[in-house]
Amino acid sequence: MVKIRYDRWAGYLHELVKNECPKRSLVLELGAGDGTFARYFTKYFPHIIVTDISHQMLNSKMNSLPRVCCNMLAIPFKTKFDLIYSNFDSVNYLLSGKLLVRLFNEVALNLNDGGVFTFDISLEKNSYVHVKRNNKEGKYKGVSYKQTSSYNPDSGIHTNKFRIKLANGDEYSEIHREKIYSFDTYFKLIEKTDLYVAECYETFSFKPGSKDSNRIQFMLKKKNYAEL
Repeated sequence: MVKIRYDRWAGYLHELVKNECPKRSLVLELGAGDGTFARYFTKYFPHIIVTDISHQMLNSKMNSLPRVCCNMLAIPFKTKFDLIYSNFDSVNYLLSGKLLVRLFNEVALNLNDGGVFTFDISLEKNSYVHVKRNNKEGKYKGVSYKQTSSYNPDSGIHTNKFRIKLANGDEYSEIHREKIYSFDTYFKLIEKTDLYVAECYETFSFKPGSKDSNRIQFMLKKKNYAEL
């Protein structure tokens, strides 16, 4: 992620939601990691709480934001939020449609009426791009790494394997698995919940998203049953 322009990313997300969410909004990030994105996003929304399932990531020395360690499928707040967001393909780590529906319902419970949930996802076209690019090895600040990336179109699982060797000789390995759902699947699953798709763009743009996009930025809102 060293080449990511977080300032531009934060600006894009603000453009996406600014007409729905004023600066005073109470904001929640799901899957925030060490809070890097949120630190840039506080330029637009000062009242952000970051959450992640990893206690170690949240306790990064750079993270001074209000933070809570939790699973995004069990959001532990009594208050409700004006904006909830998730970045970095975090939603793709939910490996079944049932878990996606559970996430959407959990978010709906924690949104104010008129609130917004925005998240980005990776589609199959993006997996084929990264299978070509992300089989690599190298060094960064004394740390050696090797990444192996593969995609199984039958299961829809994209796998990234990492071998990491620190300067002191300690070695670690991680396996990351993401489910690559079809474009239409998201709409079908969202229809089963108390949310609806307000906008759907190609990520980092305002061009309408489609099944041929690499990545998609969804913006969901709560259904108003009184108007149905």
